[in-house]
Amino acid sequence: SSGINAEWPLRPGNLDEMVTGCYVTAAVLISFGAFIGFTTPSQIVLVCIIEPLMMLINEHIVLDYIHVKDAGGSLVVHCFGAYFGIAVVIGMGVKAKDLPDAHRVTTYFSDMGAMIGTIVLWMFWPSFNGAGFYNDVTLQGRILMNTYLAICASCATAFATSSLLNKGKFQMLEIQNATLAGGVIIGMICPFGIEPWTAVLIGGVGGVISCSGYALYHPFLERLGITDSAAVQMLHGIPGWIGAIFAAFACLADNHNYLYSYNTQWGTTADMPRSKGEQFGYIILAIVCTLGVSIVSGIITGVVMNQPCCPRVHKKDMLVDHDCWVIHDEGHDPRLKNYDTNVVLANPGIPVREMEAKA
Repeated sequence: SSGINAEWPLRPGNLDEMVTGCYVTAAVLISFGAFIGFTTPSQIVLVCIIEPLMMLINEHIVLDYIHVKDAGGSLVVHCFGAYFGIAVVIGMGVKAKDLPDAHRVTTYFSDMGAMIGTIVLWMFWPSFNGAGFYNDVTLQGRILMNTYLAICASCATAFATSSLLNKGKFQMLEIQNATLAGGVIIGMICPFGIEPWTAVLIGGVGGVISCSGYALYHPFLERLGITDSAAVQMLHGIPGWIGAIFAAFACLADNHNYLYSYNTQWGTTADMPRSKGEQFGYIILAIVCTLGVSIVSGIITGVVMNQPCCPRVHKKDMLVDHDCWVIHDEGHDPRLKNYDTNVVLANPGIPVREMEAKA
């Protein structure tokens, strides 16, 4: 009875840990975009166990050992999540050439529905970048302003670039994603005391790079055998490490060794301030560390997910939801293109494979 009546120590809520939990969740969701449609629910659960641990290990190394600040998570959240997800796909051995073309077709209505998510993220991004500075209203205001300027610029350049690359028309996939690239690329540098035109320039570059990546670089990678289901590298991966490079050059150009405000430095080791050249090198080291940890741990995770203990999705069933979700309109299953819709709806309890076997 003493055990039942004992008082358990309660740990007070910590806002910093809640924000960290939000960032960890974001990294996992970003990774999910790389292998969405290739995995079973049990495999996804395995990723949700392994990736947060690896993400926090990398974040601890970057922030506490390399002493590089990353306010908006350009590197430790976006870049890590994107390349971890792509590495998982590599470890699983999934290649674009193995995916049926019919499974990769989207509809106008699904694309329009996805735009709702883009709008929500667009509004949410400034608060995401500034979430860790709830105790400094002045600095948080600077972060919000820089992020808004950057994401507005990426929105404009994304539309312009998409129109240029598609002969005067807009491509929905590019618009859904590249319009948000400014929020990613400005993440590490958003607390810096930069001029407004600098934030606009960085965000504009992010929109151009992301949109061009979707139109040109992503198809090239698929021809090389690198599969990225939602092309997260173009929105999170590449803008993430390019944003870190922008921050490195900002440190290199600053003559005062200022990071957040007049009395806060980029980072200190044993109370010894670093020179601007040293901090430039440490940011590059943080990029290398993040890419290394994410890719190596992602490949290992993908290999583990492919073991017999984990239910797997057959290649001919990838990018199809009908085996895991109740889909009322079974006639839209691309694997049943030779079947009439009425035949499918007349047999709602018979799995696809059984119908094919009976046929």
